[in-house]
Order: sequence, then C-alpha cells, then structure tokens
Amino acid sequence: MSSHRALTCYDILYAIFEHFEDSDDSWYDYDPSTGDSRAWYARQAAAANRCTLARCARVCRAFFHPAVALLWRNLEDPSQLFALLRSAPMSSSKPQTEAAQARTLQFTQPTCLPEQTVRALHYAWRVRAIHGPRTPAIKSKADDYSLSPWVKEQPLLPQLKRLRWTQHIPGSTDLLQVVSPCLDSLHLNFRKTSSPGSESSMARSTSPQELYVRDLIGQVAAKAPRLRYLRITTSGEVQESWLESVGELQALETFDILEPIYCQPRTYPLLRPLATLPNLQHLRLRLPETPMPHVEGDAFPSLRTLTLDAMFAPLSAIPAFLSSISSPHLESLELLNCECATVSVHAKLYEMTDIIRSKFGPGLRTFVFSMRGVGPLQAQPQPLVKTIEPLLDMHDLSEVRISIAPEVAVVAASEHDLKKMGEAWPKATKLHLSYHPCSACPPIRDLLGVGRQCTQLTELILPGLDASTFEADDAQQQPDSAFHCLRTLSLSDAGWNSRIPNPERLAKSLDTLFPAVDWQCPRIASEAWAETIQELVQLRIARLQNTSASF
Repeated sequence: MSSHRALTCYDILYAIFEHFEDSDDSWYDYDPSTGDSRAWYARQAAAANRCTLARCARVCRAFFHPAVALLWRNLEDPSQLFALLRSAPMSSSKPQTEAAQARTLQFTQPTCLPEQTVRALHYAWRVRAIHGPRTPAIKSKADDYSLSPWVKEQPLLPQLKRLRWTQHIPGSTDLLQVVSPCLDSLHLNFRKTSSPGSESSMARSTSPQELYVRDLIGQVAAKAPRLRYLRITTSGEVQESWLESVGELQALETFDILEPIYCQPRTYPLLRPLATLPNLQHLRLRLPETPMPHVEGDAFPSLRTLTLDAMFAPLSAIPAFLSSISSPHLESLELLNCECATVSVHAKLYEMTDIIRSKFGPGLRTFVFSMRGVGPLQAQPQPLVKTIEPLLDMHDLSEVRISIAPEVAVVAASEHDLKKMGEAWPKATKLHLSYHPCSACPPIRDLLGVGRQCTQLTELILPGLDASTFEADDAQQQPDSAFHCLRTLSLSDAGWNSRIPNPERLAKSLDTLFPAVDWQCPRIASEAWAETIQELVQLRIARLQNTSASF
C-alpha cells in the first residue's frame, strides 16, 4: 500500500518533527556554576527526543532528510562534525549528481568531491546552534579541529546563529573557523591554560594573554558584524579592559559580562565604547570605582535593562553612572551588592532613588536593590518609607526587591510601611522586602490593605510578621480582602524576629487570607513559624479532601 501524499512533503514532515526539538530560548539559559544550559530532567527529555528523531530518520527516505536536518540543527559539541570532515576524502574521480552539486555549491569551489565529503558539508549547512560541551576539556586539543586548507577558506557553518564556545587562553584560533557572518548570539567561556611561566607573564604590563584575547575579540567582531548577543564568562583570567573591541559591534543589543568574581573590576575602559553603541538594550557588568567617562553625544541611547554589581564601587558612583544614561526606555534596573557607610545610609539612598525617579520614573517597571554596610552597626533615624520616598512616586512599578543586610543598619519602621507601599505600587506583582526592622514587624492587618491595593500580587516576602494583635475572626469578617492571586508568601527572618504567640490561630488567619499560597517551610525556621507552616499544610489538605468529597 502506498503512503499518503502528505508523507512525501518535506515541509509537512519537518513541521511535525520540529515538535521533538527544544525551544531556541533554551540556549540562553546557561548556568556557569553547573556548566549546563539545561536542568537534568530537561536534558533527559532532550536526549529522548533526539533518539526519536534518529529512529524516524531510519524509517524511510522521505523521513530521512527532515529528521537529519533537525538532528544536526543543535549540537552539543562541534568536534563530532570536525571529525567527520577530517575523515572524508578530499578528492575522488567519481562524479557528483546534480543534486549533490547544488547542495555543495555554497560551500566549496566548483570541484569534484566524493559523496562522503558532500554529506559532511550538507550536515554543516544544517547547524544552527552549538550549545557547547557540558563539561569543558581541561586542555585544548589542537587536532580536534584541524581541517584541510580548502575547508578553512569556506564558511564552514554558513547558517550558524548561536554559538557557545570554551576558549582556552592562550590557545588556538579554532573559534574563527566556526564563526559565520550571520552569527546572532555568542557565548565565550574563557579558561586558563596552565603553562610554565604563565603567572609571571600575567604580571607584565601587556601579557601574551591580553594580546591574544584582544586579537581574538577583534577578529570575531570583524567576522560577525551582525552579532546581537554577546556573553563572556570567565573566572578572572580575562580582564574586562581587554574587551574594548566590543565597541566595533554596532548591531550589539545584549552584552553580559557580569560574573561573581571577587577582584577589582577593570570595566572602566569599556564604558565609553559601550555607551556609544546605538542599539545596546541589555547590559550586565561590574561597576568600577572610577566615575563614568565623558561621552560626546547621548550615552546608552537605547538601554532597556541594566544590571550593575557595585561590590567594589561606592554607593555614590551609582547616581553618577545613572545620570549619564540618556535612554528614556529603561524598564529594569538591578543594583546588586552595593556598599555604603552606615553613617550615611539614609542620605545616599535618598539621593540614588531621587535620580532614579527623575531619570526613569515613567518607564521603569522592575527595581532590584541589595546593600551591605561598611562601618559600625547603627540604627537609622528615618523609616524606610522616608528613605526610599522617591520610589513611592513611581506608581507603575510591577516588581520591587529591596534587601538590606543586617550588618548595615537596623532599619527604622513606621506603623504602616507595608500599607503605604501597597498604595504606592498598585500594579505590583512581586514585592520582596528583606531587612531587620528596629521596631515591630508589619502587622497582619496591613496585609489586608495591600490585598485591596495590589490585586495582581503573586509573590510577597516580608521582613517579619506581627501576629500578636490579630484574631482569626478578623479575617473571616473581611473575605473580600483575601489574596486570591498570591502564590508565594515567606518571611525573610524565617520567623526568628516575628511575633507569633499562637501558631494555630495564625495559621487559620493566613489560610483564610491566602487560600492559594503554596506554603513552604525554610530549613532554619523558628519553632513558632515552623509550627504555623505545618498547621497551614494540614488545613490545606483538609480543605482539598472536603472539596473532593463534595463531588
């Protein structure tokens, strides 16, 4: 019996087999700590899908080409492809078919190639993304990518869009063989190669490693002028000042060089080239102590999201940097690991938030701020709502995360801080408050006002909770104020500074106010808060059993 005509259509089969492929966005979900862009369960599912595609390719000739095209579209390690090209003979007296000549016309010069070589080049033409090996090799194997001269002259992967590459320094220039003019996204993972005298060479004014990295980045910028995404991961072997050639990528939209490295940042020489990029929209880097250099014209004219790690920069450097940004489209601002003298927390925070309000007030949607202190522990005279008062005028904020380390200062709290924040940010979906208040923690009654104001709130983290004056009957009398959208509620103090005289009564109140919250007990929680969570779980189970019994 002949097959259905639909099974002979390449486009239909390709669309069906595409359901076994991962999303293109999975390439960007990379965690340097694990060296992987996927969780273990996602990796298992991806392996199973690739096995299914391999089986489909063996069914019949009609299934072969679309299944193989998808199998080669995403590679973990390009060494397999290079091994195939090395093993292919470079000349043959056997003439090619017209179809084979058409497939290889874009790869090679008009010459007679054997069928195995044509197949290898055809697979190379299918590659769209290289995810990189899960565990990078300790040493670079130079012969893994050794190719014939005629192959090196061609665009080996002409349709490559996304590339993750582990580059050893100093090392070979194999990367340049893979980079194609249409490359869209590049993630370079630099690794240091141990060699005699490498430490002494790194101490020189211009080390061989610096010259190597500068030359490599410059050649990449020349070969991939349309690069829009660039991420560089390093463990401190590569200084940020070596990457000035990034300023030549005029199409660059995302630049991410933020890594958890405990050493002085060298990003100052990068600021001027980055500020002049016309299309840069997303920036993540460590803020240097040196003030922002002068830039002729508008600086960062298209910036939309900004993440700064200010661990080695004073808090006063942040307003100076933010003042230089000319973009009116900034939507997300994250200021991480800021430092401030404990004697000037209020003044410095107010100055910073005032700059944020004046520069980005109409368009900012996400604000994340974390700070630790330098100096003796000191109680602040002003409540937190007074310190961040300019932020309360930004009514379109949807996500606010404020974290102040306990060693910075004891934050003063007024009676209705949480209620005032709810009134100021009615569109909030995530509100995280982590600090140590000097007075009582927010009372449960204030949560009722937040519930009326922030109807879309899904995540709420409080510095603590005062349940000493609230009864379960009060929650029953105000059912309209329950958080029907809230899914996460936790205490940053894990209940240690909270007032929980009766855990069972508190559990009944919270279960009435937050019927859809997924309660989880932290590992190190106070006895009262852990007992409250256990009671909440039991109430949830009982409610679900009653609901199922009614059916």
